[in-house]
Amino acid sequence: MFRLALCAALILHLGLNAFENAPDSAAAWIKKGQSLKAQGDAVGALSAFQSAASLDPKSAEAEDEIGFILAATNQPGEAISHFERAIAIDPAYSSAHYHLGVICWMTKNPDRAIAELETAVRFEPGNGEYRYRLGAAYNDVNRFAESVRELSEAVKLLPDNGDIWNQFGLARQRNGDIPGSVEAYRRAVELQPSNADAHNNLGLALVSTREPDAAIEQFKRVLELTPDNTMAQVNIGFAYLQRADLDKAIAQFRNVLAGHPELAIAHYDLGVALKQQDHLDEATKELSRALELDADMADAHYTLGIIEWQSGEFDATVEHMRAAVRLRPDYGQAYFMLGTALKQKGDLDGAADALRQAIRLTPEDPGPYNTLGQVLRKKGDEKASKEAFEQGARAKARIDEQSADMLHKPKN
Repeated sequence: MFRLALCAALILHLGLNAFENAPDSAAAWIKKGQSLKAQGDAVGALSAFQSAASLDPKSAEAEDEIGFILAATNQPGEAISHFERAIAIDPAYSSAHYHLGVICWMTKNPDRAIAELETAVRFEPGNGEYRYRLGAAYNDVNRFAESVRELSEAVKLLPDNGDIWNQFGLARQRNGDIPGSVEAYRRAVELQPSNADAHNNLGLALVSTREPDAAIEQFKRVLELTPDNTMAQVNIGFAYLQRADLDKAIAQFRNVLAGHPELAIAHYDLGVALKQQDHLDEATKELSRALELDADMADAHYTLGIIEWQSGEFDATVEHMRAAVRLRPDYGQAYFMLGTALKQKGDLDGAADALRQAIRLTPEDPGPYNTLGQVLRKKGDEKASKEAFEQGARAKARIDEQSADMLHKPKN
């Protein structure tokens, strides 16, 4: 969660402070307020900053400090007005932009939050905290390339901050750099050995790099830190699934579901494991239950569609694949299977449309090109069919070339 975390040590002390030797200038009142804030006296600090603003109505610093205290004492509406006043006084006052961005994020206004955080970074690019918060905000709205850019700078500026490394790992993982994410997550858990979220993220990244045993170690570490963490228990089963230890995976998922029958992801993963053991009826039951619990689970529709395909139920395959792409419009594999099923049903125009979508989304996969070539040949368009087959051959050649490069790559 994107927390305010602007002053972790702030402890509220009710009751007004009686100032001895009251300051006689706005700057002195600000210094007094900052001292009281450091001591945890929110009420006294607020009174001091208000005195500063009264003496100097054009003090952006005083307005920003007032806003900070109001935000920290859960008065976001009033805090925002003071941050806005600080910016009106001094449009280049980076601290006010930063604080306004953070509180806008907390109050569910991501567009404005990001705009303010971007402004703060523009005025103060060497501030690692600003870049971290902006990168984390980008992560939360799926702007991962931009998040990588900001967080790569943040870790240079604050290299010992485990939270930044964790967010950096997430950005790199979602941006397709799995090895880079493993590196970042490893750094996060080195800096914060008790950060269960970082251990879990590292485990998931290790599953992606086909290191299930190392992943299981990380998930077990999560359970040491948070014994009731059901997702870590599911993830252990997922790692067993990845290393093709199906009996252990099924036992793990059943164990989780015994205590948490409402967990859709556990039903889904169990269904996948059962499918891999060719227990199709049981798999269908688990996958259907997953969809009852979470109707937006596109992968469950896709896997059910594959089972229906294997059973020769092409109408049901089409229904599930259409549901999958409706829920996830970038689901290239589902478009491929949709086109394949429509081809089998004789809907050549629908098949061609679905296969072109699959090619657009997964241009590196030769399968959709070749199936499209077959569809176009059936439609009598030999020229377009030949072109599709040639594109498929080129895609396969690229895959073969990459495989050969990996095979001959020197080992360290």
